[in-house]
Amino acid sequence: MKATILTIFTIAIVMLSESNASEKKGTKAKKRNVIVTNNPLCTSIAKQLVSKGGNAREVFIAVSLCEGMVHPMDSGLGGGFQAVYYSKSKGKKTALYINSREQSPSNASFADYELIGGNSVGIPSMLKGYETLYNLDKENNKLKWSEIIAPVIKLCDTGFDMSKTTHEAFKSIQNVSHVWDKIINVNMATKTCKNRLFCKLLRQISEDGPSSSMYKKGGKLHKLVMEDLSETTSFITSKDIRNYKVKVKKPATGKFGKYTVYTTRVPGSGYSVLLALKMMERVKALMKKDATQTEKIVYLLKILKYTYAFQPHIRELRNATIHKIINKAGKILGTGIVKNGIDISSTIPRKFGDVKLARMISPLDFGTTNVVIKIGHTAISATSTINHTFGSGILSKTMGFFYNNQMRDFSDANWRRKGKPLRNAPGPNKVPSSKISGTIMVDEDGKPVFQIGAAGGGKILSAIVNTLYNYFVLNYSLEKAVQTCRFMPKFNYHKNHVTYMYECMREEDVANQLRAKGVDFQLVVESGYSAATALSQIRSKSEAAYDKRRGGKALLS
Repeated sequence: MKATILTIFTIAIVMLSESNASEKKGTKAKKRNVIVTNNPLCTSIAKQLVSKGGNAREVFIAVSLCEGMVHPMDSGLGGGFQAVYYSKSKGKKTALYINSREQSPSNASFADYELIGGNSVGIPSMLKGYETLYNLDKENNKLKWSEIIAPVIKLCDTGFDMSKTTHEAFKSIQNVSHVWDKIINVNMATKTCKNRLFCKLLRQISEDGPSSSMYKKGGKLHKLVMEDLSETTSFITSKDIRNYKVKVKKPATGKFGKYTVYTTRVPGSGYSVLLALKMMERVKALMKKDATQTEKIVYLLKILKYTYAFQPHIRELRNATIHKIINKAGKILGTGIVKNGIDISSTIPRKFGDVKLARMISPLDFGTTNVVIKIGHTAISATSTINHTFGSGILSKTMGFFYNNQMRDFSDANWRRKGKPLRNAPGPNKVPSSKISGTIMVDEDGKPVFQIGAAGGGKILSAIVNTLYNYFVLNYSLEKAVQTCRFMPKFNYHKNHVTYMYECMREEDVANQLRAKGVDFQLVVESGYSAATALSQIRSKSEAAYDKRRGGKALLS
């Protein structure tokens, strides 16, 4: 995903684990359910389903549909998602990584042409992912499929007030020649929206059940998708869509103090989060209690620099090398970060312990939307995407959603690493890499106690790492950890140069101090696409936070 990022859609639905009734005397009982989304309307739908006994998987499906409807520029049924799922039930622990991302056509010829328009569209995979989740633990489902979809249909029929980000997104394209205004009823003056075609689509989805007609030969939605794509330059065939499979694997796993951490694996970037956490362990252990604000910020900048330098290599390295970098080099780097104080280099790191990474060019990244859900001892951290804002810009004239342009996330076919094409080069039946890094932490009793994810393409990792550092190293409240001033490195691979960016004027004293040492430190305006959502039951009370850069609402019940 790239820097324009359609990935705005960062939902966080968090449903916190069932509280232990026998907590220490004097402490408040923790909330059983916590939900955080990017829109109050979607939080309201989640609340309705929770009151009916809905589980985390069921609530995610409804909230994801809602998010795609109220934030159509960020995610929706024309795209896909990646999720980390964890459940502890009757002594059995299950941890899974679900890759329901858009896939390239089977015809390799698509790579011979520019990845724009229809040729940038990957196989829409959202509905197939919903089916996989719904059937994951089917015997424990609480709601009928139609009950999950019903509140989203009701909201669609009523219409809704647009969020600030949705209104601004439509405003940014209102003077461009689009067909969207003839299909989606957007009233810029009243800031309201109604999408009748999408309402019709929702009714068909409800009627289909979890096994969507989009992936069946002769299916109603399948025919509509093929009609849409036949009018574009897409190489996607009927067989490509019918053969699409969601991949369910074990997640990337690591340790952070006493917690077990589950996160996304390739094509996601969860291994980068595991490296960042390993560095944070050492920084927290070694940082002096009277460390200055400049020292605290520089330590974070160094963690971010190594995290971002490691990320594009994940798909290119052997698993053994990845784990060596995380578990061995992570400790070494963390120690060096504190030892070297406020000295910080402006070159892109290549040395991670005794592993030297090859020089390579990394693609820019675009966007996503994140949802974090925890109900009882079941948790989901899921990031949805259509990539750029409004994806490919291709709007279904019969279903009312925008198609993704996920194929733009492939690396340039001419880019090399050690003289060989990158594994992220475009090819048939492939899913491109992304910075998606939804994460779940589990305590020693096997209970999920912390969840985080973010949207914002290239800013996903910075939103996650900044929040983790603020919460675990600086001991901020979760709310402050998410909202406080954020930092991010920007790499120029051609010049081997790192620019460090910050978004708060109040850090000017630190900025001037670092500039005096030759550090390229620049103030930037946050666009709102860098949005983290998180929940925690690690401390004495349940915490949940949505990112005010984008908006949302949290529910603790």
